[in-house]
Amino acid sequence: MVIMNKAMAWMAFSCMCPILVLKQVESFSITKPIAKMNQIPMRNSAAIVAGGIRMSTETAGDIGTASTSTDGSSKGDADLSSVTRRSLGSQENLMLPRQYGPHLDKKESPFPQMNHVSVAVLSSTPSLKHLQSALNDLMKTHPLLRCHIEGSGEPEKRIDLFQMVREGEPDPCTFVSSDQIYDVDDVLTVKEVSGDTNADLDNSWKSSFESSLDDGSWCDVNKGPLWNIELHRTSSDASSPCALLMKFNHAISDQSSANLMLDQILYTLASLDERGSIKDAATVPQSMPLSLEESVLGTKRAFKDVKTEDVSLNTVKYVLAKAAEGSKSPVILPDSITGSNEDGGGILGALTIISGRSPGGDGSSGRKSTVQFRKLSDSNTQALLAKCRANGVSITNALTAAAALTSTDFIDGGSSKKDMKRNYKVLQSLDMRRFGDQLDKCETVSCKAGSMDLMLGPLDDYSGESIRLQGDVDLENKFWDLAKTSRDQTSDFIQNDGPQEATRVFDFAMTISDMNNLVHLSAEGKDTQGRAYSAGVSNVGVYERQKGVRRNSNADGERDTIKSKHGKYEVQEIYFATSHARSGCLYQVSTMTVQGSMDFTFHPASPIVPKDVNAKYADAFIDLLELVSGGERTNPTSTKNENKGNMIMNFAQSNPLDNIPEWSLGTVAAALGLVGIAIHWDAWVQFIDNFKIIRQAVPDDADFWSVLNFWILFAVSHPILQPILWISDVLHGSPGPKIADLVPATFLLGNVVAISAVAMSKEIRNAAGIFALSAFITYVGAGLDGQAGLGDFNLQLNDSYKGTVVKGCPTYEQVRQPSMDNFDLEKYQGLWYEQKFHDWTQFKEVYDTYLDIKLTSDGKGWIDDFGVRGPAPASAKLSWDKSPVANGAHYFMFGRVDEKDPPGILRESGFGVEFPNYIVDVQKDPETGE
Repeated sequence: MVIMNKAMAWMAFSCMCPILVLKQVESFSITKPIAKMNQIPMRNSAAIVAGGIRMSTETAGDIGTASTSTDGSSKGDADLSSVTRRSLGSQENLMLPRQYGPHLDKKESPFPQMNHVSVAVLSSTPSLKHLQSALNDLMKTHPLLRCHIEGSGEPEKRIDLFQMVREGEPDPCTFVSSDQIYDVDDVLTVKEVSGDTNADLDNSWKSSFESSLDDGSWCDVNKGPLWNIELHRTSSDASSPCALLMKFNHAISDQSSANLMLDQILYTLASLDERGSIKDAATVPQSMPLSLEESVLGTKRAFKDVKTEDVSLNTVKYVLAKAAEGSKSPVILPDSITGSNEDGGGILGALTIISGRSPGGDGSSGRKSTVQFRKLSDSNTQALLAKCRANGVSITNALTAAAALTSTDFIDGGSSKKDMKRNYKVLQSLDMRRFGDQLDKCETVSCKAGSMDLMLGPLDDYSGESIRLQGDVDLENKFWDLAKTSRDQTSDFIQNDGPQEATRVFDFAMTISDMNNLVHLSAEGKDTQGRAYSAGVSNVGVYERQKGVRRNSNADGERDTIKSKHGKYEVQEIYFATSHARSGCLYQVSTMTVQGSMDFTFHPASPIVPKDVNAKYADAFIDLLELVSGGERTNPTSTKNENKGNMIMNFAQSNPLDNIPEWSLGTVAAALGLVGIAIHWDAWVQFIDNFKIIRQAVPDDADFWSVLNFWILFAVSHPILQPILWISDVLHGSPGPKIADLVPATFLLGNVVAISAVAMSKEIRNAAGIFALSAFITYVGAGLDGQAGLGDFNLQLNDSYKGTVVKGCPTYEQVRQPSMDNFDLEKYQGLWYEQKFHDWTQFKEVYDTYLDIKLTSDGKGWIDDFGVRGPAPASAKLSWDKSPVANGAHYFMFGRVDEKDPPGILRESGFGVEFPNYIVDVQKDPETGE
């Protein structure tokens, strides 16, 4: 159960938003806010009460208000500032991120901040005075722009072997928003551009954009603010263009929020330029926004509120569908990184993360964002829209198809393989305000970023280039067919309540597990390089179609839409991104349509995707869109790297293993697993019933999880030991000459053949993984059945004693013999030899086991020198004498003597569990009577 819970957490990590982890924050101490703040002045009686903004306490769970002084003490004085608090939701805790206590206890650096960056290029430069006023107005309107974080987020306790299953949260991470605003100097930085040309301006904001994606050092979440804005200007002349670059801790923002803020700033600037005030069109101050989970699932419907009450058949189907995605082995790393066509992750990688380690070892150092900016002209954007409508798909469907197809041109790392086909897992971002209960109407700044997975393929390498180079109708139809596949998967996801179920499962995973640590371990792993997706697409849509802030003029009616021009301030371009440097997608593109043209940001992680490759990817992506739209092609591209005279590559291109029918071997391996489950079905059912009984008898979670973790340790160890022994026998039984007098040449050759087959054939690779899992499940099932020869250890947690089935462990009184009367505990000391056992904590593969036991001098404890040799000759006939422990191994166990126990009981401790050792019978020497 603990493995299943963590696996679900891992799957939830794969099925929600892109993982957006950045350079570490300088500190994560729990402190009071000390940044300079100014109290919000009264602006209109409709929005103000007793010296502060009216904060609603009726719209969201875990929200409260209090009058609080600036030193954080609670007071009843109405002249002091009003404070609103809300616990972060699961998505916000991921983005913040919530820290992991055991990681910090080791003096490790805190998990780095997750940044969101957005930049708008404007036609005119505002005066600094008016911009400062506009930012003050912004902070007065939106609670999260004047908040900081309190609370450690640590659980009451962690209850599993690997310290990642949480119980309770007495000190949750909490948004604390005062009706005081930060000093404008805390949020505004002016960047004076060296030079006066548009190119100089672009260089300035582009450099800051790229560095800001990976640098969160500007933000201390415990003090705030959680956002920052830069003004890049070539001069203070109003006629000169400028750029406004906004940086956020992603817990408080998404791009719709950034758009809302930009429009409010420009509206305020235009009003101040024209009338010197905004009194006639002031914004309506907003309440603390709901969490993503509340917006989608409804208030008080989070996992912590309802537990499993809302779990339905759709939830189960969603989890099973996410688990099935892994069987398709989508590519997540280029061949230049993996050295083959491996996906770098898979079941083994997931299990490694679950166990608290990084797959492949640590390997995240040196990654950083590399960024390219591109534009699709307004004429080509309109042509693409027309083609999308003609084919019955959306622009986003076309973009996901373009991302997958363009990825095929670069995935081989420049070493093309003949007839290579791969599956592509594409992360499609979603605005979660549009799903479920839809309680958040985007009237204030918050993070409602979600996503879904698309599985596209299998696609031939260089599919995108084939379309671009040949450009015939049949090949273009392949593009539109892929876009329709994207459409159908999206439609199916939404119609089956996928957004709600994704939210529910992710909320469950974040509540019961340390998901941020799982993200960290994945980011650190060499095998995955933090990649979970082949590509990602975030399309915010048309800027001018979004609703703006609510103003007094439309306080109870329809809000105005955002405008791309207010007064002299015209929005010329908008680019945005979130960092994928630590975790996320292999290739990532973010886009929005502004004034009819689409602005694209390409922002993968380098060196996984080098800067020059990202530039080529961006060019190829835009060229593909221009081609399929029927518009003008501005920069026709080619990426193919021909291989000439390379014998190894020519052999790989003629790989006969590629002719194995897809899923032929995998289906057989899966069928064997189903047969194994069916054979031992009754044993599995009985095991579940047994654990229900144990659960009822052990209500304490810590005790129950200790028992379960102990069982898992041995249930996993027994089957894993079998292939190790088999390989050892094959090694020592292989004929022929030995290399370096160690390894037989035939054994080495066999390994080369086997490893090559797995590396060269995706079908064999998939089948091998499925077969290993099937064999594992079958072996454990045999253990539950107690079948000799396979599982002669009793994993079922019951046994038969005198015709009675004993659940768990019998009492001492049930098994002690009369010979134990007046037992002298001193006789416990000495050598004990293990003759027989029927115990799942022991191994049939060892022999010559003895225990040298001594009592401590005070008689209150005991020490056991446990000696064992292995493997036994019967278990490894050819290699038993070659083992490192063939001559014996020793380890020590410790226990205590409880004065309340009968003399025949001694207590042993291990793996978080204490259990009794029973001495049940004494045989006396017939001659001495001893």
